[in-house]
Amino acid sequence: MADNTHMYREIKEALKVQLVNYLNSLGEKVDVYKVPYQNIAVFPAVALELDRRRKPKKGVGVKELQLDMVVWVYTDILDAEDAEDECLRILEIVEDALESDKTLGGACHYLSIDDEVEFGTVQTGEASFLQGARLPVTIIKRFT
Repeated sequence: MADNTHMYREIKEALKVQLVNYLNSLGEKVDVYKVPYQNIAVFPAVALELDRRRKPKKGVGVKELQLDMVVWVYTDILDAEDAEDECLRILEIVEDALESDKTLGGACHYLSIDDEVEFGTVQTGEASFLQGARLPVTIIKRFT
């Protein structure tokens, strides 16, 4: 049985690097985390989460790995309207970063962003963020 966890780690690292580099190129002070909420100290922040993994059968000798990821945008601004504005602003930048290279520097074959983004108060454990966005992303990697 093949162990393809290295592909998952490579894709997630490439996703993080692409977001960090794009945010840095714009001078944005936004930390990017490889896991959802893990003692985030500075906001706004972006976090990555694996939602689902599929390995559909594609044919003789062709395999495919499909990862449904969630890119979270967190803010902790107290004023609800300001928090929503900041969340939308960072989300637009994150979407532009993902669109800038849909192969994540060659780590995958294709990345697609869901048309629908969820907004609202994000609660994780004891932490409650005033505003957050949940951006679903599907990543496809073909291999033999």
